[in-house]
Amino acid sequence: MATVPITNRAALIICGGESRRMGRAKPHLPFGDETMLARVVRIVSPAVEEVVLLTAKTQELPDLPYAYTELPDRVEQQGPAAALYEGLKCVAGWANAVVVLGCDLPLVNEATIEFLFEKLQNYEAVIPRHEGLPQPLAAVYSMQALEKLENVLYSGNQRLLSCIEPLDTFWVDPRELALVDARLGILHNVNTPDAYREALAIAGLSHPLEE
Repeated sequence: MATVPITNRAALIICGGESRRMGRAKPHLPFGDETMLARVVRIVSPAVEEVVLLTAKTQELPDLPYAYTELPDRVEQQGPAAALYEGLKCVAGWANAVVVLGCDLPLVNEATIEFLFEKLQNYEAVIPRHEGLPQPLAAVYSMQALEKLENVLYSGNQRLLSCIEPLDTFWVDPRELALVDARLGILHNVNTPDAYREALAIAGLSHPLEE
């Protein structure tokens, strides 16, 4: 299978959500001896040349012992579609493809990221489906997606699902992902305290507030 060379791949990590259901800033959540954001950056870094953190306009990040570029929202609460578009523009000068991940995916593994890149080939996007729903913030995009995203956004439609609708997409079934990662870590969003507790248990880690 053809792969996009590592020197032409970037990671866009979505960090700017409001964390309302969690009740705490997700990038700062402890996950073992690191924060949840640091864990995601550590896992994705070997698969790409640059990590770009898409943040809120005013947002404090935890200390990270890894190289990264921070790209704040141009406007307050611009939403994930605009953040994705700005992230793609940020690396458009050199990258052929990006992997997009939420900072709340601590169970993702490098093998899954490589699997998604391998599937890209001549497509504009490789997006998993989970329980029938697209997961555009746990996906891979080629730079050819940039123009179509721009066209939808500039029409006034800020919905992420509307932005990905025109893309030539390879849809990934969870059964395919399970062959690479039986626990389907890339589909395990940590959006609530219960999901946080479950993710820690899956990773074999203790809850920092329940030790």
